[in-house]
Formats: sequence, C-alpha cells, structure tokens
Amino acid sequence: MSLRRSSFGALLVVGLLAGAAPAGAQEDTLRLNNDPIGYTDVIDAFDEGDPFDLNVHVGFRRSRVAGTIQREGSLDPDIAGSGRGSQNFQDIGDWEHTRNILELGVDIGVFKDVMLFGRLPLVLRDSRRILTPGSSNFDEVNGALAEPLPETPMPGTQPQLYYMPFESPTRSGLDRFEFGIAFDLLNQARDRHHPTWMLLLALDMGIGDRINACERDQVRRNPTTGEPVDPAESVECDPGLSDGTHAFRLESRLSKRFAHLAVYSGLHFRFAWPGRAESQFRPGGDLAGYQNNLPPVRGGLTLGMAIIPWENRATWQRFSIDFRVDGTYVSEGRDYSPLYDAFGSSQHPYLTEPNYEGIPDRAAVLNEVRFNGLTDVQAHGVFRGTFAVEMQAAKYVRFRVGTTLSYTTAHILTYTDSCNPNADPSGPTDPRIGRCAEGLLNPHHRPVLDTPGQRFRLDGAMGLDIFVRAVGQF
Repeated sequence: MSLRRSSFGALLVVGLLAGAAPAGAQEDTLRLNNDPIGYTDVIDAFDEGDPFDLNVHVGFRRSRVAGTIQREGSLDPDIAGSGRGSQNFQDIGDWEHTRNILELGVDIGVFKDVMLFGRLPLVLRDSRRILTPGSSNFDEVNGALAEPLPETPMPGTQPQLYYMPFESPTRSGLDRFEFGIAFDLLNQARDRHHPTWMLLLALDMGIGDRINACERDQVRRNPTTGEPVDPAESVECDPGLSDGTHAFRLESRLSKRFAHLAVYSGLHFRFAWPGRAESQFRPGGDLAGYQNNLPPVRGGLTLGMAIIPWENRATWQRFSIDFRVDGTYVSEGRDYSPLYDAFGSSQHPYLTEPNYEGIPDRAAVLNEVRFNGLTDVQAHGVFRGTFAVEMQAAKYVRFRVGTTLSYTTAHILTYTDSCNPNADPSGPTDPRIGRCAEGLLNPHHRPVLDTPGQRFRLDGAMGLDIFVRAVGQF
C-alpha cells in the first residue's frame, strides 16, 4: 500500500510539472518588460548584439486654434471701480489659425543610452483669418473685405486700422529645423530598480523664408474711405512662413514602469532670441528705450501615464494607451500675435508713420523705427490634454495616433508700455525722456494700439490637434 501511494505521488508530481511547463513558457513569452515608454525612450549604440540603432519618423498633424479678439472700450468709471477690467472689452472679431504639417524626423544612436536627433516640420498649408463676430461663412472666392472694424474710441473721425473679414495669405514651406541630443542618466531597462531619467538639449532654428505681414489679396485701400486705390500703388508682398527666431530647448523627463502601467513627468524650458529676425524685433537697432525686444520665454510641466494592457516581447509587439496633461507659462515678450498680419499691413497713418526713438518730431530724430506688426504680448498660460494610442506592430515599426485639446488663457495682445523705466537718459535734457516720469520713451509704443482704452485682447483660445505618426526602427 505504501509503494502504491509513493508511485501515485511521484506520477502526480511529474504530471503537474509537465502541465506547468507550457504555462511557464507562455508567461516567459508574454511577460511584461521594463523597456521605457516612448516619452523617455532613447535609442542606443554599441550594445552587445546591437551595435547601431536608427529611427525614422514620418507623421502628419492638423492643428486649429480659434478665439475671440476684443477691443478695449472707453473707460467707464463704474466698471473700472469694480475691478473687473475685462468688462471694458468688446468682441470685434473671431480669429482662427489652421495648419497642416508633414512631420519628418530621425534619431541616431551614438552610444549606450545616448542619441542625436533631428526634426523637420514641412508646413503644407498655413491659413489665418479674422471674421466678423458671429459669422460662420467666409467667401473664399471674394474673400475681400466687407465690414470695417468699429471706429476706434479716439476723439474725432479716425481711419480704420483694418477691414473685416481679414484673411492672411496662405503660407507653406519650411518653417523650422530642430536638432539636439538626448541621453539617459538612469534606465529602468538596464536596472529595474531605477526609473528612467532622460535629459534633452536641442537647438530650434527658424530656417524658412522669414514671415512678413501681408493681406491675402493685396488690395490696397484708402485708410479713410476704405476704397481700393490704383493697382499701380499696390506693392508685392512675400508672406514667408518662418518667424526667423532661434531657440534653445531643455527638457528633463522621468518615467517608471509598474507592470501594466507607466507613469511619467517632465519639465521643459524654451528660451528664444531673434536670430535672422533681428530687424523685426529691433527695427531701429539696439535702442535703449526698448523694453521688450525678445520673444517670450516658455516653461512648463508635463504629467502623464501610459496603460499597457498587452505586449509580447518575443514578437516585439506592444499596445499602449497614453494620457497626458501639460501646462506652459508664456512670459511677456515681443511676438507675432493673431493680429500680426492685420496690423503689419495696415495703412493707418498712426502705424505707417515711423517713430524716432519714440519722438514724433523729425527734427529730434536719432533712429527711425518703423512698425512691422509685432507687438508686446501679455504673459499667459497654455494648457493641453493629449490622448494617444501607440502600437508597436513589429520589431521595426511603431505607430502613434492621437489628439490634443488646448486652451490659451485670455491676454492682451497690444501691451507695449510707453516708457522704459529701466533705461538711463543721457541727461535732464535728453529728448528721449519725453513725458516719461522715469526712463526713456519706448520706440515700440503705438498709442493707437497700446494706450489703455485702445488695447486689443484675445479672450482665450481653444485648439485641437489631430496627429498620426509612423516610426521605422532599425
């Protein structure tokens, strides 16, 4: 009896082991791995059995941003006393900006956890327009101007700043080229006890034809009557596309994989300077009175998580669902606002007449400063939420499809101070002092745009991006 029991027990153990073997093999095949998600993925070189990695990116993005443009009305003491200054603003136009972009890129592994990368967006179509508030249709054929902007609240009869609906010319071509380096300080794939920590440094260069303020049909109008002028008086305008600025970008990204879930966060910073657009930001040279002669500085925080419901390491396949939120602070700075084309192509004499370091007297001219459409823009925030699905279809192919919803907070678009208090006059008789209590006159200031009661504002803007991307991994 004892022998029978022993034999039965031995057979049972062998049977269990035999039945468990396929399950163990299956678990090994389908086991979740510690590879980082795409947000912190850095390709390698000189790894054992994998001396070189190369990724090629091809994608398409459609982006649309729309918001309401407002004009500050005559100051009402009752409203001003309430502390709710936004009640002084009246809707004057519905603005929208649409872009179709072919996104090209490459990553090159140069060492373990170190890669070089390049990104080249090709803008297929860039359209911008300002419609009469509440209108839904736009005559693409006659796109010409029907209703004028309401008269400015200045005393007396003034010429129009621009006429609505206003449409910028359709732009296309090269915009920017970005290249840089990314590397992992920590890599969970190499040590599962650590998170993946990536640093990224990049130079973003405006390489396309520099943008110029233009009106779609180049119809020159009498600024007082709004009637078209003799075509012989019209001038050719090359709209260009790139803002001509360069920027340095720094990012720190951190992610941690927990079986079916990866959480991640990041800090990003972008500092820009005029680059090839120097004459746009400092049209009279490097004058002491300029208060803002640089583009805004941007910095923000990213938080996200990726759910990975399934992956098969043996066949290099993985499916993930990505949720991401991002908040970016945009500092005050000189920028291309939604009204750049309308202001820059305006025939209003207060905009076409040059400033002379802020001095309207030609006899005291030091340097001529012509208005080109750029304005000082108030600091504001941009918030984004992204939902994306990513599929590693095979060892050499990865796809990503998703959408981003964004909101830009309300901010003033014509925010140029009349004086720069940080500038030092050459003496008490320096004509650049003007009426400034301290400092010097700001040559960028245009009273018809920047004086309280005259200013323009974007009452927030909603944006929607739809994107699809394919990555070849070699």
